[in-house]
Amino acid sequence: MASLLSSVEISGITGTFEDIFDTFKRTIVIHKEPTKVVATPSSGMLFGYGDDSNQPNYTYTPRSGSYFAKISYVERRSDDPYIRELTSRVENDLVRIKVKENAKNYINDGKTEKVTFDNKTFKIAGNEIVKNFLGSEFYIYYLEETT
Repeated sequence: MASLLSSVEISGITGTFEDIFDTFKRTIVIHKEPTKVVATPSSGMLFGYGDDSNQPNYTYTPRSGSYFAKISYVERRSDDPYIRELTSRVENDLVRIKVKENAKNYINDGKTEKVTFDNKTFKIAGNEIVKNFLGSEFYIYYLEETT
């Protein structure tokens, strides 16, 4: 089947999408659930050991990663509390981020606790939405600001 666009035209158009993303991208920090590191096995659970032997023997190592995203603050009318792509009720104003596959993989791998940028903290409000145009893929997430 013939295509309306040649491969050179498709490459040019998708290159323009990449250029737009690169022009307006900003750094966001994605915070994951911290990793629990156990220093030594606890012997406090064994018979004959006192309470002093049951000291905390673990630490939490924070995990986060910096990624690029195109950030858009979504203005929502007060009479329209539904965002069509989310198919759920959203109480607060939303922020839409567009990320590439490496950021999507980091967000989806394990528990994402928060996303920070603009000196604000956000939580993810739903799953990603894939935007594919002529083979160029970006991933959209909606975020809600937390206090």
